[in-house]
Amino acid sequence: MFIEKEQLLQGTSEKLQQARDYVESKKDEILSLKERNQFHHMPEVGWMNDPNGFSVYQGEYHLFYQYFPYDVKWGPMHWGHVKSRDFIKWEYLPVAMAPDQEYETGGCFSGSALEVDGKHVLMYTGHTNPNPEDESWVRQVQCLAVGDGVNYHKYVNNPVIKTEEMPEHSSLTDFRDPKLWVKDGVYYCVLGSKSDENSARVLLYKSVDLVHWTYVGIVGESNHEFGYMWECPDLFHLDGQDVLIMSPQGVPVEEFRHKNTNTTVYCLGELNYETAHFERRVMEEIDYGLDFYAPQTTESLDGRRIMIAWMQSWHQNMPTDKYGWVTSMTIPRELSIKGDVMYQWPVREIEKYRSGHIGHESVIFEGSKTLAGVKGRHLDLEMVIDFKEAKYFEIKVMKGEDQETNIVYDVDRHVLSFDRRQSRSGIDGLNYREMPVPLVDGKLSLRLLIDTYSVELFAQEGAHTMTSTVYSDLCAEGIEFIADRTVEMTVHKWELNV
Repeated sequence: MFIEKEQLLQGTSEKLQQARDYVESKKDEILSLKERNQFHHMPEVGWMNDPNGFSVYQGEYHLFYQYFPYDVKWGPMHWGHVKSRDFIKWEYLPVAMAPDQEYETGGCFSGSALEVDGKHVLMYTGHTNPNPEDESWVRQVQCLAVGDGVNYHKYVNNPVIKTEEMPEHSSLTDFRDPKLWVKDGVYYCVLGSKSDENSARVLLYKSVDLVHWTYVGIVGESNHEFGYMWECPDLFHLDGQDVLIMSPQGVPVEEFRHKNTNTTVYCLGELNYETAHFERRVMEEIDYGLDFYAPQTTESLDGRRIMIAWMQSWHQNMPTDKYGWVTSMTIPRELSIKGDVMYQWPVREIEKYRSGHIGHESVIFEGSKTLAGVKGRHLDLEMVIDFKEAKYFEIKVMKGEDQETNIVYDVDRHVLSFDRRQSRSGIDGLNYREMPVPLVDGKLSLRLLIDTYSVELFAQEGAHTMTSTVYSDLCAEGIEFIADRTVEMTVHKWELNV
């Protein structure tokens, strides 16, 4: 093993045990609530944000996450922990890490994980903020912990990458979110950073032993044109191309893109491992919905590239706070590259939880239409709409007596929109977004995954996605279709029981 047991802090710290005990004392009451999503990961109790350490360990999928169990608001970050055999059913495990060392007093910030020599290695950012009134005092460093899938012990010589190992003219306050991988026997990680002139960049480091790291270079930078900070970078090879995904802050709003407080993008190109330069050909927003941030990927046991993200946007209220928990993760998604587009599709494992299939083939109508058996709040809904004469098509979901969520396609503009303004969600802030979606042979294919408090939309076989939370009353289960002129529609609906 690259790190001997003697080089790891032993035992369970008081702060970590306190967090574990707190969750244990509160979880049963909250897990029994009906006001929970059914097939999306949520915290047992309290606050959750970015997915971390999404990885395979000993034949199972592990997911960690930024976690503050004591409140439904952000606080000093711990690492929560779950595992799964199929990406759908998650087993809660004890809190993995608490901010109990001097280099992380402000939190164990985001990071990643890798199986090495039979051990589970976590690489994460230690955050300190000795003067909350002055952010210039913030420091962020990169650290290691090693575990057995349940208990994790921090490296005694943390941090392994210090601020002194940043390139010249770097901001010392923003240096975080290491994403770790191995290639040809060498370990690499990308890190989010920015210059001392407030321009975003991603950095590349390499190591032969995970302990001693060498700065390679700048993968890419904003040059003040595309945000002041690029968080949560991830870099992987897929379908013959290198893919960089990240979560930029401070990006200028375009006609359709980057409407949320912080955005997410994917870049297609080629990474030069000697210079760190990423030759970018394509950059596009990952998801056009209202709630999608900080995606992270892993490779499945059968070689698929799987992405999961935080199904939330920053700086808005979260209506489940009154139930003692907030936020969920997206459904994990299989990624593929076709041409210059990164396609996303729900992991195929979700299909084994389908039941109660109802199909309606080639339904021709105009005006308003409901379909027998097509309603509910835990659904997998697939449909193809042939527009024939129609210029306008709408789906109302989570429809109740005085509430609905509207999905509209405008043929003349080639635009698909998602609107929760009439959903009674009570969300302050952005509640409407649009996405350009061309028809294919005059048709629009849609797949909707509807859970208690979310709608994930995949258009044209996953070439376009929108992910949003919706907090309508649980009794709002109706689905209605509307067309201004003749359309032909095929719909298949399954209940999802997880």
